[in-house]
Amino acid sequence: MKNKIITLSFLLYIFLFAFLGIIIKDKEISYEERRTLSLFPQFRYDSTYINKLEKYVLEQFPFRNTFRNIKGNFSYKVLNKLDNNNIYLKDNYIYKMEYRVNEKSIDYFVKNINKLRSLLTENNKTYIMIIPDKNYYNGEDLFLNIDYDYLYEEINKLNISNIDIRNILTKEDYYETDTHWRQESLDKVVKELSKELNFSYQNVSYEKHSYNNFYGVYYSEAGIKRKPETLTFLTNEVINKAKVNYLENSQLQTVYNINKLGGFDPYEVYLDGASAYIEITNDMAQNNRELVVFRDSFASSLTPLLINYYHKITLIDNRYISSNDYKNLINFDNQDVLFIYSTLVINSSYSLKG
Repeated sequence: MKNKIITLSFLLYIFLFAFLGIIIKDKEISYEERRTLSLFPQFRYDSTYINKLEKYVLEQFPFRNTFRNIKGNFSYKVLNKLDNNNIYLKDNYIYKMEYRVNEKSIDYFVKNINKLRSLLTENNKTYIMIIPDKNYYNGEDLFLNIDYDYLYEEINKLNISNIDIRNILTKEDYYETDTHWRQESLDKVVKELSKELNFSYQNVSYEKHSYNNFYGVYYSEAGIKRKPETLTFLTNEVINKAKVNYLENSQLQTVYNINKLGGFDPYEVYLDGASAYIEITNDMAQNNRELVVFRDSFASSLTPLLINYYHKITLIDNRYISSNDYKNLINFDNQDVLFIYSTLVINSSYSLKG
């Protein structure tokens, strides 16, 4: 009888979920995982069809996210595991282990920066600001982290003015479920930059706009259910009137792309997300100063707060564009040049182009 019950239960499970898989409409997008999902593949008599079918069944499995949440909670709460797939929780924050330090990647990063510096003139003033990842502020040695002291020591060998912001940030300046920092917390970073880049800091007023359904990149990886966060972006007259030219999106001419709020990654509301080359002009500026920013995604939310201080800001994300493509777009001479990269990118820098 026991074997019959187990067999019948197994068959019921198979047929029930097969039936649900047929009647439940396929989802094209998983906002929890921030990606598109496989749809039923058109039949083809080749060796790849079975692989495509298997991927489709896995991604369209009924109540897939529910089962992922059950697994995550079982790992954390029942098995008392410290992490689930290198994701760990502490004080309602979700972290991803970053270990170990990649010496070859740091060396590649340093060489890449030196190559970029060769494009500059003696009139360019050059600065670098490294943004520590959220793990730096977790307050424990229980979890494996990269060797930040080693990383910063290697960056100092570039012999560029290093704007060290480690001591002015806290974990509260970062999203609980994401890698990035909060724009509304960055005024103190602007103030620190003003000391080094020699512009007059102003207590600028902003209007706050909120999006209350933000799930960061770590949310899906953690495999737990929790409330969304609030993403805030700041505007004022200067930001609203700034003229913005995107190399890859000529239709967009604003600092923020509101349409991104309903997409995979609402953080892309800042400067249209992964944009290779952007020019921002502030005709309200009281000076003719220019700033060139070589950057990763952390600079997307910081840069709007710098528009007030410069006539023109040019952003170059050299993960997506090489010097062969942008050197004809910009004439380096007498600009402030700021390199902004997170420790996450530096420790995995092979995507950077020369």
